[in-house]
Amino acid sequence: MSTSAPDMRYCYFADYEVQVGDHLRIWGQATLVHETAGNAALDPADVLARIRAQAADQHGVRPGEVRVRSIQRLD
Repeated sequence: MSTSAPDMRYCYFADYEVQVGDHLRIWGQATLVHETAGNAALDPADVLARIRAQAADQHGVRPGEVRVRSIQRLD
């Protein structure tokens, strides 16, 4: 019998914006499924970094140019 804790799965929805230069602003939304193994603590900074990286990749910008306006855990 295993005594390890089960993996935890968290689902998120985020609203973000990207400032490109001085004139163009991009708004978008992203979803993320984040899993933690066993007894690992949930790290909010990791969740935020993953959402910013996902949005940056989507728009071809750096993660530092993505500002998350809101984030909600869905489960």
